[in-house]
Amino acid sequence: MANVNNFVASLQGGGARANQFRVSFPALGGGMEFLARSAQIPALTIGEIAVPYRGRQIFVPGDRTYDAWTLTVFNDTGFSIRSRLEGWANQIQNIGAVVDQSGFVYRDAQVEQLSRDGTSTLRTYNLFGVWPTTVDAIDLAWDTNDTIEEYGVTFRFNYMTIIPRTNSSNLRAGAGG
Repeated sequence: MANVNNFVASLQGGGARANQFRVSFPALGGGMEFLARSAQIPALTIGEIAVPYRGRQIFVPGDRTYDAWTLTVFNDTGFSIRSRLEGWANQIQNIGAVVDQSGFVYRDAQVEQLSRDGTSTLRTYNLFGVWPTTVDAIDLAWDTNDTIEEYGVTFRFNYMTIIPRTNSSNLRAGAGG
């Protein structure tokens, strides 16, 4: 019979905390790990293939796909991250250019789930082939006080690798392609 002690024993380390994370994005320069207010551990989906067999359907695993990845970023007075995102978007699709900019499309990013005290990494998600699809608006209003500007960014990526903590007995690191 389940009881509170069994539950507590099963919740290793008191549980992973949603506010203990770090985002690294070398293409956007320094500061992202401090200015990323919120992030996501990316979702992944394995499709299904229905195979008819004697009047029934048997399902077998299909291809792996990834959902869009979103961040919320604090805006500093230098617009440091936003200006890099806008520059990146311009490199991908410069309205006035007639040259192929495809070499500037993809970058890599990393999301780390940190321990409760922030001193060690519990799990690392390396995202490859990342590019921005949307840089959200920054809301401005005369009646907004005591607030730091923030905006959302939506990215697509081609695949990711997952690296668990080395002393973990969880799944080993694997590529998702």
